[in-house]
Amino acid sequence: MMDRDDLRLFFIALSGIASVILVYFRVVDSQTDYLSPIRSAVSGWVGNALLLVAGLYIAWSILKWLFGSLLKEASKEHIRQSLDEIEGCVEKDGIAWQGTAHFAEGRVQNIYLPYDPTCPECQTGMVDRTDQPSSQEQRQNSSYSQDAQPTPIFACPNEACGHTAERTSNQTDEVEKLLERHAKRIVETVDEPYSLSSLVEGIEDGITPRRVWKEYVSVVDDEQVSTNCFH
Repeated sequence: MMDRDDLRLFFIALSGIASVILVYFRVVDSQTDYLSPIRSAVSGWVGNALLLVAGLYIAWSILKWLFGSLLKEASKEHIRQSLDEIEGCVEKDGIAWQGTAHFAEGRVQNIYLPYDPTCPECQTGMVDRTDQPSSQEQRQNSSYSQDAQPTPIFACPNEACGHTAERTSNQTDEVEKLLERHAKRIVETVDEPYSLSSLVEGIEDGITPRRVWKEYVSVVDDEQVSTNCFH
């Protein structure tokens, strides 16, 4: 089924063809033949009216397309200027972290990173657990001792997934710096494919803080840049 743009193009083409036919009938001067009745019908005021309608429709369609494009660009620029945050997602050491970068006047102001690790395999929130080696593992591995401390881990509670990752004390600080680095690339650069203005330009509709990050992911080649935080 044709959409609105397809119908508009169809009627423009139809009007153009009608105009060419009308002009042809006026220009060609030949002896009486089977086309004479048609030329007679369109050579008077009816033909002039059809030409006028066709010309007006083509002009209206061109102007509508032109001003529609200008309005769309102006709307994107307005949205870009009104954005004050980017919702991002980065992966580090087998864990996905979602955070928000707040910015103003072309500078990143702060990074908000809630303590909410996400499983990159199934997008389930991970929980704090400890990994205690079993007695069999201790016997098979001489590096284990009876005094060995349990290893802190993040574990995915989804039984169908079972993904785990090591948990360290300075993990969130490292992730926050990582997210800040990427946010500054977006906000504080110009004329780059990953600059904010370029990312907004690449979004057809629905410009949001999260959509900007998704566009960034599609542009850069970095395994730590992810969308696995987003359900």
